[in-house]
This record gives sequence, C-alpha cells and structure tokens, in this order.
Amino acid sequence: MNLQPGTKMPIYQQIYDQYARLIRKGAIKKGELLPSVREIALSFGVNPNTVQRSLMALQRDGYVASLPKKGNVVCYVCEEEIEKRRAFLNEKIDELIKEGYSLDEIKSSYEERKKL
Repeated sequence: MNLQPGTKMPIYQQIYDQYARLIRKGAIKKGELLPSVREIALSFGVNPNTVQRSLMALQRDGYVASLPKKGNVVCYVCEEEIEKRRAFLNEKIDELIKEGYSLDEIKSSYEERKKL
C-alpha cells in the first residue's frame, strides 16, 4: 500500500480508502485483526495519530470494531461472502423442502429458535 503525498486528499483518508477497499474486496476478512496503530504508522511512515484518525473513520463506517486489549477487528462482510452464505442457506432450504418440509414449517422453526 502506498500513499500519494502530493495529492489534495488527506493522508488519513488515503489510509482509510486503502483499508476500506481491501475489506470490501474480501482481502481482509471478517474476524481478522488489523495491524496495530504503530505497525500501520511505521509501514506508511506517518504519525500514529494520523492512523488513529483513519481507524476511527473505519469504525464509524462499520468496517472495523475496536476490541479492548486486542485491536481493530474487521466486522464488515464483503459481498462475495454474503453471496456464498446466501447460496449455502438456499441449498439447505431446498434440501428441507425436498424432505417434505413446507416454508411455513421452516419459518416457524426459525421463529421458535429466535426466542431461545
């Protein structure tokens, strides 16, 4: 990842954009920890406060969550992963329907489980 210091875009925004893009593409997946503020600052050659500002924006926009004593973990699910999960779920529902369950029975069972 590289910064473009000659542009009008602030450094913190460039860092934000690069991490947001990697997360959206699925290159950094849900549940993965981002490097520490210090590690990111060293890799970009910037002040840790600049990195902290980028991470706070990523938190604000739902890409990462801050875990005390752990760091920043990705909480965004990329579109590809959502599609995989949807396909898996539809496959399981199709299997249940082939076994003779109705959509109402499946839904009712789901609603009961939600109450637990």
